[in-house]
Amino acid sequence: MAWHGHYIGWFEAGRISLAKEFDLMPERFIELGLYAPVINLKMDYKAIARFDDALVICTAVRVPTKAALEFIYEARRKEDGKLVATGETTQVLVNRNGELVYIMPEPIRLRVDKMVKYCNGD
Repeated sequence: MAWHGHYIGWFEAGRISLAKEFDLMPERFIELGLYAPVINLKMDYKAIARFDDALVICTAVRVPTKAALEFIYEARRKEDGKLVATGETTQVLVNRNGELVYIMPEPIRLRVDKMVKYCNGD
């Protein structure tokens, strides 16, 4: 059986892969004087994944309603497509002083909009 803690790492790898495609890596935030810490993580296990199962991680982003990034994840068994886990993470934007940023800066907003369109198949 796959250890439950691995799912967080697998979801993080999916998030990084998606963020890289849209130039939303940590260095881009830092250039703008921002950080994007994860403030929420939710996981739901749906079925058992065995040690030797190959899993496919699907990552998407929700349309932002605030200066935050909400990613959603699915882990599916490659062999039969069975859903084995779902998850969500929320990242907020903070400035160098650790204060919340309430309006997403335009350079970030444009990249997030492109990522949302990509995830929605537009």
